[in-house]
Amino acid sequence: MITKVFVLYTGGTIGMAPKDPKDPFSPLEPKPLEDLLKYIPGAIRDPEAKFQTEEAAELAKNGTSFLELPNGNLIIFGYGGIKPVDSSDIIPSNWREMARKIHDVYDEYDGFVILHGTDTMAFTSSALSFMFENLAKPVVITGSQLPIASTRTDAVLNFVNALNVAGYRATDLPLIPEVVIVFADRIIRGCRASKVSTADWAGFNSPNFPLLGQIGEHIVIYTNYVLPPPASNKKFFVKEDLDESVFDISIFPGFTPEKMAKIFRDKDTNGIIMRTFGTGNVPNNLKFLDIIEAAVHEDEKLVVNLSQCTVGTVEMGLYEASNGLLERGVLSGLDMTPEAALTKLMWTLGTQFGDGRIAQMQISQRGEQTENLFDLRFGGVSPDKPIDVYTNATSPDGRFNRDRISRAMLRITQLGVVGASDGDTIRVRAYMNMPSAKHATSPDEERCVAEMKFSYEAEPKTRMKNITYNTQNVIGSGDVVLTIMADRQAKDAVSSDWTPVKMHFKGLYAAIYAKA
Repeated sequence: MITKVFVLYTGGTIGMAPKDPKDPFSPLEPKPLEDLLKYIPGAIRDPEAKFQTEEAAELAKNGTSFLELPNGNLIIFGYGGIKPVDSSDIIPSNWREMARKIHDVYDEYDGFVILHGTDTMAFTSSALSFMFENLAKPVVITGSQLPIASTRTDAVLNFVNALNVAGYRATDLPLIPEVVIVFADRIIRGCRASKVSTADWAGFNSPNFPLLGQIGEHIVIYTNYVLPPPASNKKFFVKEDLDESVFDISIFPGFTPEKMAKIFRDKDTNGIIMRTFGTGNVPNNLKFLDIIEAAVHEDEKLVVNLSQCTVGTVEMGLYEASNGLLERGVLSGLDMTPEAALTKLMWTLGTQFGDGRIAQMQISQRGEQTENLFDLRFGGVSPDKPIDVYTNATSPDGRFNRDRISRAMLRITQLGVVGASDGDTIRVRAYMNMPSAKHATSPDEERCVAEMKFSYEAEPKTRMKNITYNTQNVIGSGDVVLTIMADRQAKDAVSSDWTPVKMHFKGLYAAIYAKA
């Protein structure tokens, strides 16, 4: 069997060799791609070599470069490249150029290998993951910690392993229709990879998702983690619309509102990755939060909350320190890597508009996050016009699957009641998909997804409730309708004596998490 693999050379350590072949200590310089194949065992173009098959001998006579495998199958190489660039100098225009190169030869080859420097490899693998639409073939990115000409290099093994994964038809490996990084003993989803070491052979890891495969004596692909290929009638194309006006910043102790304003209110910035503490927490400073709110609502920026921790996920609302971000429209980065979050933000800003950007940013596009977040927004009620019962509906994104719900939270921001006094107990009930619900409706009704009781406070306050179990039971596949109401119980009243009160709130939300 013959399979065809296109090798795209972009530069990086893997392609460096001594300027003078006779002097191993001469300065390193990038070498042509065909020179690199000289270091790959079994990569043949010499017509005088010995071959297992007549087919291989004929290819060699024609000057074709190929890799002859022990099973007799052949991987034929095609070559291409961009002007070699140190990976520290990689910019989005380079990603577009790489994507176009793959697009131009996509129909001619069975798989693709991109040789790349390690410093920005995870950014490139993430960016290409989002840019490639309906990818049905493996795009394998690899590089090395040492140059291919070094006596102790890891480059040869990385290159050969990448060719084996990309040339899956000849190597009898399962298809991986994704952008992946093959490095040392690991096969990593491209938009799940981060560089974790400058010294270890295994320079990359997948902190929040299992490896797609491991490499030892044999290459093992964990097919249960690999994304399925697109339908056969879906045509591959490239979405190269990237909005580069984004910023990535870490919050730190002493980060002042003045510093925040310079970054968040910058007119040339459309999106911000905000790396926060722990599960998504920031200082509970009103000036700090007001600047974020102005950036989101006045400047219409996308602000994405991403944990500074390598392992774990953002859980806004779990602590008071992150409630303020929720109320001000900050989006959750869930458990994405910084590289995936940044490139996804560029891609989302470039390909979506309006509320579509909010939905797309919090829903898995290429397996870059473990859960999808459907942040359903049901509006608010002005303090000037409090009401008895509030009903509104919204529609989740079309990718919502009720059978994959993992958790759900109800959030009522700045909830206030009218007609109660100190010592009263307040009860707020929320019914899902029951617009006929009234004050007289029993809280034991199955569609009552939340019942919250608390002591009356004159100042409005945000109230939250875990509604996972009830939501899993009653949510449908179409619009989601929420009906809420408030009652009061006087301090000396009997337990069943509830009196309706009017209410107002800034926002009513249901955050529904579903397995991606």
